[in-house]
Order: sequence, then structure tokens, then C-alpha cells
Amino acid sequence: MKKMSWGTKLGIGASIYVIGILAFVGFSTTQQINLVSKDYYPKEVEYQKQIDKIKNAKQLKEDVQIIQENGKLQIQFPAKMHNQVKGEIIFYRPSNYQSDIKCAIEIDETGFQELNTDQLLKGMYKIKIDWEHDGIGYYKEEAIYLNK
Repeated sequence: MKKMSWGTKLGIGASIYVIGILAFVGFSTTQQINLVSKDYYPKEVEYQKQIDKIKNAKQLKEDVQIIQENGKLQIQFPAKMHNQVKGEIIFYRPSNYQSDIKCAIEIDETGFQELNTDQLLKGMYKIKIDWEHDGIGYYKEEAIYLNK
């Protein structure tokens, strides 16, 4: 049996390295890359309003409560906000923006809104609540993990 020279071994090693790099490049070009949102730049320009809403929400005496039980999410608004609340709730899925869901705020007379989680996937979501009461904007964001 004939031994390989060091030049042959070096050539085989370099060939394997180049083939590996080309395979990695080919694989990486087939992967889907999701931005946080498609219109991220206009949202960045409007962020100062968002900062003001967050500050308003932190100044509330009672916080908005998010309760998860029996396959449903309950969102409870403060007692002074049981009427004339308008806005939206966004279920933001960081791993795939196509799984995001938006719904309007429709609270009952006790200040609760109950949301069914059937159309949501198991895993982490950020619940973004953006609402207005008496002309003042509020915003709250909370991460939850749905166990299904």
C-alpha cells in the first residue's frame, strides 16, 4: 500500500473545506429571514408617542392584568377604565411575524376582555395592548408562554 504525500493530504483537506463552505452558503440562501415587521422604519419614527404611552401606563394606580387559564386569556383593565376604552391587542410572535394576531378591545362592564387562544400556536407571545381612555393613550407589553 502506497502512502499519500503531504501535498495530496493538503489538497484533499482544502477541497473538503471549500465544499463545506459552498454547502453552508447554499443552505443559508434557502432560509427565510423575518424582520420584526415589514414597515419597521415608519414605526421607529413614531416611537416617541409610544414612549409617552408607556409612561402613562406606568403612572396608573392599577395595572392592566393578563390572566391565562383554561385555554383563555383574560385581560382586566383598571376599575376607572370600565367604559369608553378603545384600542387594540396584538399577539406578537417573535419567531414568525405571520403568526401575529390583532383584535379590538371590547371590554365588558366589569372591565374584562376574554380572548380564546384556539387560533394561537403553543409558545411565546408578546401581548401588546395599545389603548386610549379619556383622550389619553396607554401602552403595555407583556411576554407570555402559551401551554396547549
